[in-house]
Amino acid sequence: DGIVDAADNCTDVANPDQRDTNADGFGNICDADLNSDCQVNFIDLGIMKSVFFSATASADLDGDGSVNFADLAIMKQGFFQPPGPSSVSSACNDG
Repeated sequence: DGIVDAADNCTDVANPDQRDTNADGFGNICDADLNSDCQVNFIDLGIMKSVFFSATASADLDGDGSVNFADLAIMKQGFFQPPGPSSVSSACNDG
């Protein structure tokens, strides 16, 4: 994505804009942890369900302006995993 890994907020997925709407150190494209507890789980799914078909920025994982099935697919890939990985400082990778 043109960002050196040492400064990349999502090292495994291209996100040249480095969009991180909740400022937690993880780019939205790899951060389906909507309640910021360092784990993508059913709580996050419930949050996404409550904002589905809205323009809620933190749940719009792909940045297309709408929370929809594409965002749900991104969440599904990371289910039961922590957000990231990220090289940027965050509560989840700083311990």
